[in-house]
Amino acid sequence: MNIAEESGLIVQPQRAEEQPVVEVTGVRKRFGDDDALDGATMSVYEGEVVAILGPSGSGKSTLVRCIDQLETIDGGSMRLDGELLGFEEIGGHLRPMTDAGRQRQRRRMSMVFQQFNLFPHWTVLRNVTEAPIHVHGVPPAEARAHALDLLGRVGLAEKADAYPKQLSGGQQQRVAIVRSVAVDPRILLFDEPTSALDPELVDEVLQTMKQLAQTGRTMIVVTHELDFARHVADRCVFMSDGRIIEDRPADAFFADPQSERLRTFLARSGRADAEAS
Repeated sequence: MNIAEESGLIVQPQRAEEQPVVEVTGVRKRFGDDDALDGATMSVYEGEVVAILGPSGSGKSTLVRCIDQLETIDGGSMRLDGELLGFEEIGGHLRPMTDAGRQRQRRRMSMVFQQFNLFPHWTVLRNVTEAPIHVHGVPPAEARAHALDLLGRVGLAEKADAYPKQLSGGQQQRVAIVRSVAVDPRILLFDEPTSALDPELVDEVLQTMKQLAQTGRTMIVVTHELDFARHVADRCVFMSDGRIIEDRPADAFFADPQSERLRTFLARSGRADAEAS
């Protein structure tokens, strides 16, 4: 695809023949006097894995939290399969959606956070099956069979009756990923899923995410793991100061960055990785 450059932003054009799964248009979000998001625009299509990278404070996590409606936007719009997120049109005017309406929309998405957020007094199996049974109405036997299958795919079938405190951090995060997949979401959102892990546990979580990507799941991944973004993502988005600076296919993103800010970021991140190893 050709790359359109407008107002200093290097962005990936939309696919005219497809409706995006997620469409973010001119989204703004302020915290006090700070612009966490300053007109962010991007689209994610069926089966894409989109990695979002950028320095701390660039707006990466805020963007996915807004998509998941954990934060209310102050301007612009977001859509899921064409449906406006967080707002509804009444009498020709947009009004904030009710809590029930937002929850209905959120049930079509799943977020994996930095922290595992497993219920400590529930077994792994119950952590995975609770939402399918009690939120999505899946019959218990079906939910259990599906959960055991998913746990088996990530090498955790034998941990089904264990409690979170009996698992390593990497195992807990893999359970959290399985829990998110178990509700069959339209899109999976990841907010720095490896940042709370010890370095030796990071790879097992990244391998689980890679397996998901290979099944054709639509995913947005906020990450600082450059190798994952380079080798697994279809597209990479670079954010700085609440704005999307570049949005390009992963190979071009790393091989030929167009903005000075991205070149600097990749150089610094590459040096940090080399020093850590």
